[in-house]
Amino acid sequence: MKASSWGLLGLGLILGYSAPHWLGDAAHAAAPGAKVACPWGPELDAVRAAPDNHKVLLENDRVRVLDVTVLPGQREPLHAHCNASVLYVMQRGALRERNGEGRIVRDEAAAPATLPITQWHATEPPHSVENPGTVPIRILRVELKE
Repeated sequence: MKASSWGLLGLGLILGYSAPHWLGDAAHAAAPGAKVACPWGPELDAVRAAPDNHKVLLENDRVRVLDVTVLPGQREPLHAHCNASVLYVMQRGALRERNGEGRIVRDEAAAPATLPITQWHATEPPHSVENPGTVPIRILRVELKE
């Protein structure tokens, strides 16, 4: 495993195990320990529907850590995220996001002013991300299972 992969894995472990502490009650969409069924079905799970873009670095009963990459000119297949997540955006240029009907819902020509950035995302319905730019999109996504 490359040194950068070990670093990503380490960061994922830290974020995954500490997220409930620093996110407080926001880390839980339902009561703690309650399992919520995914309304979009397992076939739209990001790892299953878009495996070229979502690589599992770590998975246990509490978290799933994904290395998300969208190369320049690439558009992910339609997929969803059934668990709330913390995103650590490491690299990003232009980004275009489409909803489940294919309509553009976000179109950003440039990267955020400062990278890396950390974001909270609730569950995400079916969508796809396209990279119309020249810089790969690289995100470490920590999905919270509890």
